[in-house]
Parts: sequence; C-alpha cells; structure tokens
Amino acid sequence: MKKFYFAATFVILTLSAAFLGYGVYLNKTSDSHIETMLASRAVNLIGVRVSYRELYPELYLNYINLRTRNQADAIAQIDGQIEELYVFHEQVVKPDQPICRIVNKDVPLAIARADADIAKAEAAYLQTVSAAERNKRLAAEDAIATSELETSISQMNALKAELDAARIAKKQIEQQMNSQTVTAPLAGAVIVLYKHTGDFVGKGEPVAMIADFSKMYFTKLIEDEKIKNIAPIDGKFSLRTNLVNMTEKAFDSAARSSFNENTSFGIEITSILPPFSENVPVRSVTCEIDNRLGVMEIGVYTDIAIRKETAKKALSIPISTVFDREEPKVYVRDADSRLTAHGIITGIRDAEYVEVLAGLEEGDVVITSGVEGLDLGARIDVSVEEEPQ
Repeated sequence: MKKFYFAATFVILTLSAAFLGYGVYLNKTSDSHIETMLASRAVNLIGVRVSYRELYPELYLNYINLRTRNQADAIAQIDGQIEELYVFHEQVVKPDQPICRIVNKDVPLAIARADADIAKAEAAYLQTVSAAERNKRLAAEDAIATSELETSISQMNALKAELDAARIAKKQIEQQMNSQTVTAPLAGAVIVLYKHTGDFVGKGEPVAMIADFSKMYFTKLIEDEKIKNIAPIDGKFSLRTNLVNMTEKAFDSAARSSFNENTSFGIEITSILPPFSENVPVRSVTCEIDNRLGVMEIGVYTDIAIRKETAKKALSIPISTVFDREEPKVYVRDADSRLTAHGIITGIRDAEYVEVLAGLEEGDVVITSGVEGLDLGARIDVSVEEEPQ
C-alpha cells in the first residue's frame, strides 16, 4: 500500500513540475514574441518633402516708433489775444494757410502815433528845405556867409533822416499788424493746437504744430542675423502691421473699409550702419514709409513685418520642422526606417519656410508632426503630406 502511495505522489509531482515548466516556457515564448512584434512595429508619422519654393524674406520687429522729418510750429509774430482760430485738430493745411488771427489793441494806437511823428518830421523837414533854398540864392549873391548855407543844408539833411526813420517805424508797425494772422509754415496736418480762441499769446510763442505725414520714418537697432535675412536691401519692400495696432485716425479714415490685416505700406531702407562689410552683432537701420494716404501717424506701432517683394527660389522646408536654433536640426527617417536627427545649415526665411543651404537634398523628407514622446532610434513609417501646387 505504501508503495502505491509513493508511486502516485511521484507521478503527481512529476506532472506538476512538467506543467509548471511548460507554463514558464509559454510565458517566455509569449514575451519574446510580443517584444519581437513591438520591435517590428513602426510608428506612423507625417512628413513633407524638401523642395524648391519661392520665398519672400521677411523681417519681424516687436515695435517701431514712427516719426516725420517735416514738422514745424506756426509761430506768433506779435503779442495779443487770439480772436479767431481758423483750423481744427488733424485738419490738412497748405503752406501759408491762415491758422489764427491775433488782436493787439496797441497796434492801431502805435500807427496813429507813427502818423503823427511822420507829419511832424515832414513839416520840420519842409521848413529846412525852404530855408536851404533861400540861403543858396543869397549865397550866390554873396549876401550870406558860406558857413550859414552849410548849416542850413546840414539841418535839412538831419530832418530828412528823422522823417525817413519815422516812415520806417510806421512800416514796422504795419508789418506787425499784418503779422496778426499766423500762417502754416508747411503743408501737412495740424497735430497739436497749443492755443485756442481767447487765449493770450506772446511774440515767438507757438500756436500750432504742423506735420507732413506723407513720408514717415523710424530708426531701430536690429540684430545682424535678422537684417541679413532681407539683404541685399535693393528692390521693393512692404510693411504690414495689425489693424488694431494702427492709430485712431486709421479707423476714422474715410477709407477705413479698405484696410485689413493684409494692408501694406511701401517702405524703403535708407540706411544701415555700420555697413555689412563690418562684422557686428547689431546694426542701426533707418526706413522711410510711404504714407501718402495719411493712415499712420507719429507714435509706436507693434507686431511689424517687413517683407521683400522680390522672391527667391530656394531649397526649403517648413520653419516648424526645425529645432535647436544654435545648431539647427530636423527629424528624418534613416535608411533603417529609424527616427534620427539631422543637422542642417539654414539661409533666408519667410513667414512659413526657411532656406536649406546644406544638410538636405531635394526630395528628402523631414518629419512635420508625431515625434512627441518618441526616442531617437524608434522605428517609424512616414506619410508624405503633399502640398498644394
């Protein structure tokens, strides 16, 4: 009986060990199979081909401070009170157009006094003229001494000088009266009114500021890398800014409906200092803007894009595919269908694409999306996104 018990126990233990070993074998085989399947499975990513595209290089600036070179004050030439103001804020005026009229009550009195001075000097002068003529006749008959004649002539000349001085004084006062009307020093818009009707103004004080907005300009320090992106600086350029960043005048303009996010202004780069021949990190750039429509005014504008209107056909890729600014790289699929990073050298860029000078060839595919969370070396499959022609 005991022999049968031990034999049965042995058989049970043997079968248990066999089942346990088979289970371990199946588990290891399954894990190995799963690992093999995972290793052979590729992650689907999206890419785009490296190709030649027409790029319009752009320069982006956070802000600019617009100014005008043509602005001047309308100056009062006489003391007095502003009787009438002929212009209003933002009104467009022509050269010598009346700005205001100044009344000085002392001027008419001064003219009356000048007339009296002239009459008095003229009467005295005419008396000496008569005396000198009489003395000339008497001197010719040796009836008076020559010295007496000379004295009468000297008196006549002196009174003539006094008469001339009185007449000049009156002209000066008359000029002051004419100066009661202050005029515009140049063509432009009235951007500041320093005085209003009823205000007192002194001689030499400004009444209004006039500015010509047909050409605006700004000067800004720009990084060498950015300004070189639109070099050379010949050719046509345009400037764009968001509509919300324009001054109120742009919204109040009669042509308001014609302005939108794509509105652009002609711009000329007039100066870059120091020149490109000098290796510096930052350059001073001056630009002039064609603002003949009068939309833009003096002040700060933000979110500026300066675009070169001459296109360059360049081997390029989307800017969004490039990472690591110091050493630009892109993600690509290598010969073994593995994810890898590829170093490149970049050139000019526009709003969407950047030129590739080295590191890629036409027809290569760069990864545009789907790499998040993947490690380099992961097996990938890339679907090429076709761009519209």
